[in-house]
Amino acid sequence: MAALSLLEPRAQAHQRWDAIHHPQTRIVIDKDAVLLPRGDIEPLLDIAPFGYRVAGRPETLLAELPPLPESLGRCIAVLAARFASLMQCETVRVRLEGVTGNACRKVHADYTDLRLICTLAGPGTDYALDDDPEGQLTRLPTGAIGLFKGHAFGEGHRPCLHRSPPIEDSGERRLVLVIDTPPRATAG
Repeated sequence: MAALSLLEPRAQAHQRWDAIHHPQTRIVIDKDAVLLPRGDIEPLLDIAPFGYRVAGRPETLLAELPPLPESLGRCIAVLAARFASLMQCETVRVRLEGVTGNACRKVHADYTDLRLICTLAGPGTDYALDDDPEGQLTRLPTGAIGLFKGHAFGEGHRPCLHRSPPIEDSGERRLVLVIDTPPRATAG
């Protein structure tokens, strides 16, 4: 893994996935983790906008998705299994989206425990290392994996503010993979 050197010293981002369990870590960035052949991505960008959503055990997710290029299917399966192992859950939720507009353009933190976001094509997700939604944002590179801590991660943990980059009317398209833990059951 390459060293992460682009961040200011005011907060920390780590590249080791297990660092997300540390209370001071809001985001883990695994740079250059995913590189798919452009020829596998272009056909999906050509049909954007779209959104595929599935949930289940990592080893069975691909059967629930429409046919995908083999490299992308392998990528989803590997990342889903690694994410499930990190979060010690048997099932995950996966979203694969072709985005042509301004999705989630406001700086926010998710109401989940942890969310994996990887922009496979187009501009990456913008994030902040502090609590200021009006503050400086840094953009994840295309192909980098971001593990974004949400509001529900646990007591003593701070969420990571982020947003989708504004691309409305720019002609840009994004292919975004999102992996979440399953919703928690509520007592009641």
